[in-house]
Amino acid sequence: QGFKQWPLPAVVASDPSTWMAPRHSRRAAPLLVAAPIAVALCALRVCFIGQPTAAPGTKPLVSTALAAQDGAIGQPLGEPTVGAPTATCAALVAAAAGVYGLRRASSVALRNTGCTATAAEAGEALAAKQLAKKVRITAFDSVRFFLIAYIVCGHFITFAEPSKFAFKAMTQVNVVVGAFFALSGYVAAYTTTENQQREPSAKLLSTPKPEWILQRVFGYFPLHLLMCVLFMPMFMYPDILFSGWPTALGHGAMALTMTQAWFPMHAEIWNAPTWFLGALTFATAVLPFALPTLARQNKKTLRRSFAILFLTGLLPKLGYCYDHNAWGFLEGAMAPNSMPNLAMFNMQRFNPFFATVEVLLGAVACRLVMLDDAEGEEPAPKVNTLSTLLPVVGMVGIVLLRATGVVALSDLLTRALIFMPLFPRFMMSAHRASVLPKVVDPLCNLLSKDLLVTLGNLAFPIFVVHGPLGQLFYKKIIATQVFGATMNALYGPGFFYAYLGIVVGFAWVVQKTFLTNKSVGSLSKKAVEKLCSFF
Repeated sequence: QGFKQWPLPAVVASDPSTWMAPRHSRRAAPLLVAAPIAVALCALRVCFIGQPTAAPGTKPLVSTALAAQDGAIGQPLGEPTVGAPTATCAALVAAAAGVYGLRRASSVALRNTGCTATAAEAGEALAAKQLAKKVRITAFDSVRFFLIAYIVCGHFITFAEPSKFAFKAMTQVNVVVGAFFALSGYVAAYTTTENQQREPSAKLLSTPKPEWILQRVFGYFPLHLLMCVLFMPMFMYPDILFSGWPTALGHGAMALTMTQAWFPMHAEIWNAPTWFLGALTFATAVLPFALPTLARQNKKTLRRSFAILFLTGLLPKLGYCYDHNAWGFLEGAMAPNSMPNLAMFNMQRFNPFFATVEVLLGAVACRLVMLDDAEGEEPAPKVNTLSTLLPVVGMVGIVLLRATGVVALSDLLTRALIFMPLFPRFMMSAHRASVLPKVVDPLCNLLSKDLLVTLGNLAFPIFVVHGPLGQLFYKKIIATQVFGATMNALYGPGFFYAYLGIVVGFAWVVQKTFLTNKSVGSLSKKAVEKLCSFF
């Protein structure tokens, strides 16, 4: 009894086949062979190990199966010193084994076969768990760049004086922006739940929810705050001129607190594209409550969850189109005053609740892939070039078909009915192709090129800065005060390409001087800690 606190010897802890068996097997183990070496090892085990007691705060290593399930592997603290008590016990056990061992060897060997098999199976399970490590899916970085490039062009393409077809093809931003929400949910699930296991990560469960939420919000809030402060005179000037100080201050409060997405007719105040951050903030607040539930679902339940979320996002858009006969509108190419009900349309576009639905769709899609080859689940489906290419062709194709007029379908319905199912399908295929021992998918290899990944890392600063720069160059009331006229009037439609270059250059400067600045990171961390103290 006095030796129960001794740690496992290193040789025992490192070899799953020597881990402890159940109690009835311990009595039988010395009887397998009469060889003195085996008996001595068994005696050491009886004298110094017994039934080990785990250190405070840890789980006992009762069996390999439990250890593999809990993800906890014993770390030896050192080996015990063998002394006189050990030799005495070993001699006694050796004598007993010499008389009784051969007679019982065959029967006990049969009983111990199950213990050996259990240890071997547990060792295989441990090895499988170690193999199920997460890898960075670099293709997703490049996808961010292509998405934001499309959105930037869509917001200001009119100043390039494009053809009618190009204008319609590039202004379907309301459709494409849903991909950003789905991608955010996919990455959140990938980083906070376990591979091939139906459980959330320990960090997700152990981190207080306010802290978890604030840590992610402060990943993008500092840059948003910087742009609000840097361009505040430009943002406030039109509000003060046309609506007065109370409206200007109200709009400023909404922008700074990222709550503008809740106001359908004012969601695009100040830095217009950052309504997305307000919607994403609400979705982020939901995730620590939703992700543990999704993590514990099997594939069958996840598919049902995906269907429920899909219908939840689709039905309100069907209602809008039905009530306003807006089935075939190409809203991105329409003037706001030509909308049948702009407030209702904007609520469908901006409301954080619908954004949360799309974020959760991405999270569910990720969990479906992470459960490939899990216990009780079907193996991972085989992927090939068409697995990733066909969803991309479908997404690009529907945009082009709507631009040509071949397909007349509302932005809202196109997003909910076609784009949102296809984009998660693309992410799932790219995920499966990227975690193979050798990535052979041509599209994934292309998206993993260093240049595209580097541009993808600039996607967030590009997103935040392109709106203020666009207002500076193209908003008549601002550009006239600063330059005497808009850039389009001064330099023609060709300046649009200079604008794109300026946006990328400014984003790079912001990335190098602000986003990667250690002082900014330190201040953000302190702000999170301070805010967490209120909860």
